[in-house]
Amino acid sequence: MARMETLCLFFALTSLFCIVRTALDEIPKPVGKIESLFSGIFLGLSFLSHPFGSVFGIPSLYLLWKRKSLFSILFWIGGMIPILVWVVWLLPHWDLFLFQFGLQFGRKKELFSVFSILTKIKILIGGYENPGVRILFYIFLLAGIGINQRLLKEKKEQFLFLLIWILGTVVFLFLSTEFYYVMYLTLPLSALGGILLEESDRKRVIYVGSGLLFCNLIVLFLAYRKVGFINPEFDLGKKFSEEIASELKYSKKVYLQAIPDPYFYLKEKYPNQKILEFIPGELPIPPEMFVNTLDTIDTFVFSEGTKRNENVENYLKENASSFYKRSISVSPSTTRKLIRAQAEIYLRKKNEILYV
Repeated sequence: MARMETLCLFFALTSLFCIVRTALDEIPKPVGKIESLFSGIFLGLSFLSHPFGSVFGIPSLYLLWKRKSLFSILFWIGGMIPILVWVVWLLPHWDLFLFQFGLQFGRKKELFSVFSILTKIKILIGGYENPGVRILFYIFLLAGIGINQRLLKEKKEQFLFLLIWILGTVVFLFLSTEFYYVMYLTLPLSALGGILLEESDRKRVIYVGSGLLFCNLIVLFLAYRKVGFINPEFDLGKKFSEEIASELKYSKKVYLQAIPDPYFYLKEKYPNQKILEFIPGELPIPPEMFVNTLDTIDTFVFSEGTKRNENVENYLKENASSFYKRSISVSPSTTRKLIRAQAEIYLRKKNEILYV
């Protein structure tokens, strides 16, 4: 959530808020000029925050259609304003943008071709870890639909809107193959659950609601194991950064691929140290574009379990005799050691460094 997805979601929800009023009523009213303009502007900002913001165009267009304002010129002008400003700002660096954007598309292509259908489905139901809890959540949600048939008919427009929103998001999730994008499903699913539990037989509501609450508590517990941000004693990131820093005391140029990310700690402690961003494992960059740079790096840092770039991995194997290999493992100061941060560090032998 600390990524650009948060900003993307904020702008998208603001855009929907501007045009949702009366859209789901029996007799919707046309969208006002100010509403149209600001809805378009915020949707454009959402897209600029993250390309996934385009997904919210689907529920937005549905709301405009319901309010007979699909061809509202101000909405489309509003959406173009932030994009045009961005294009003008970017023009001096257009070649660099195209290069970076092309690499990202190459990475997506690799992800789409490498992951199996089963893996994609696992991602959709909540990521790589503990999918069973998410499956149970969806079962309770479907049970809620089953016991609220009357409410389904009474609030047909709300259900249809949420269904369109959910299906549009699911399609984009399947194409993107990134597990953290699943967060975009939380809002329409939460709204759906809220509607389902508004009215019904009391006992059934209690059973279904208890099941949904139980699943959410389990998910929160599992998230706490990973992050523990509520607990001030959860200092895994700090301890991990300190351990990494002690190993990199004499390093001048570092290839860093570590979680928790020690970048800012290292820059503060060693301001003259040059830290290079890692190459994502799925990014199809030709090795001739960076292999010479690898010869100038004296330290490589990898978190345990992260996907390394194949060419970087091969380089380290072929030059294994030129490096000392160290392993570190750190636990938080909490009483229960629920998680550890581990990393492998490759320190180049002094007489093996080639500076260019």
